[in-house]
Amino acid sequence: MMKKPEILAPAGSLEHLKLAAVYGADAVYGGVPRWSLRVRGNGFTPDDFAKGIEFMHQRGKKFFAVLNIIPHVRRIQAFDKALTEVAALKPDAFIMADPGLIMQARERCPEIPIHLSVQANTVNAGTVKFWQQAGIKRCILARELTLSEIAMIREECPDMELEIFVHGALCIAVSGRCLISGLLARRDANVGACTNSCRWGYKVKSLTAEIEEYQNRPGELMQLEEDEHGSYLFNSKDLCALPLLPKIMAMGIDSIKIEGRSRSPFYCSAVSRAYRLAVDSIAAGGTVPQESYDIVNSIPSRAYTTGLLEVHRPDETQDYATNCPNPGRYLVVGAVERLENGRLFIRVKNKFAAEDKLALFTAQGMVYLDGRSMLDKEGQPCDLAPGDGYYVSLAAPAGFNANPAEIFLLKIKD
Repeated sequence: MMKKPEILAPAGSLEHLKLAAVYGADAVYGGVPRWSLRVRGNGFTPDDFAKGIEFMHQRGKKFFAVLNIIPHVRRIQAFDKALTEVAALKPDAFIMADPGLIMQARERCPEIPIHLSVQANTVNAGTVKFWQQAGIKRCILARELTLSEIAMIREECPDMELEIFVHGALCIAVSGRCLISGLLARRDANVGACTNSCRWGYKVKSLTAEIEEYQNRPGELMQLEEDEHGSYLFNSKDLCALPLLPKIMAMGIDSIKIEGRSRSPFYCSAVSRAYRLAVDSIAAGGTVPQESYDIVNSIPSRAYTTGLLEVHRPDETQDYATNCPNPGRYLVVGAVERLENGRLFIRVKNKFAAEDKLALFTAQGMVYLDGRSMLDKEGQPCDLAPGDGYYVSLAAPAGFNANPAEIFLLKIKD
């Protein structure tokens, strides 16, 4: 049987963490406040860290604490206190990028392994060996690498743990060292304050004669098609490496990582399940199951690409026309608050009707419901759940007994 890589899921909050574990992740990564990127998607408090680490360890799973910002000198003095507090909770590793902070962590907390963040842009075997000699346990390889380059690194560094990203949003700077947000909004992406400026719409004016003369390319204008909304010049499609997963597993990658600490709990759950199904199937000698593709193709995305893992023409990796071309087929319309006397009591999140195609998304698969069984909060038959703030109930399938906190009510669009 082929070796299974660790499935590493994002945890933007304690809820994300628990659902990722339930839906198949082997490990999660959560950001330390003020010291990790994606601060806008970080719902962890110190108490959450303690609870999250305990939750994962009780289930034989791992929790990695992210401290991967690139800080300026004025911020360094406050790092020691944060480091000591997090280390006391005994996470399974620190994910770090800055050499100075790494050195400090190695000196103060030598018992905590360090994983080198993708922010460090590791693109060759020599760099992997350098960090291995510095005491790093795992290198998260840069997104700029092709599969063949990753295979070469794996061959040259057989005793080093390697991790690669396989799913999620792609930064225009690929591995993330971006300056656009700092330039346009005075918010530094490298300390976690990115405004996602690369997702904005832009309009491009024709080059002037002065610019043409400066560029010494008279008559050569940049050709760009745009609609009334402008053009999304820097808008990369989302990464999805499911088609390449058999090759990734065959080369012995230790961990496959899902991006998305700023995404919803449902996204984290769904993608974790998609990759759990795929990894288990491939390890058993099969292929990526259709259900894995159905899941990722049914959640909102900017369409998918395999990124730089394969060679593409630029127009195959970028979406120049829209910011979100694929709204997905799955819409989360309710949270199941309890299961009582054969009925599911639901807090409505988005409007749905009795005639809609409704299903429960669970860690064991999809469970379809009959919307005609819908009752309002007074127990009277109704045909419509108008939206957020309403409560309804639906008949549960016979024998259904899943934990309400671990399931999602979906409307499935044709």
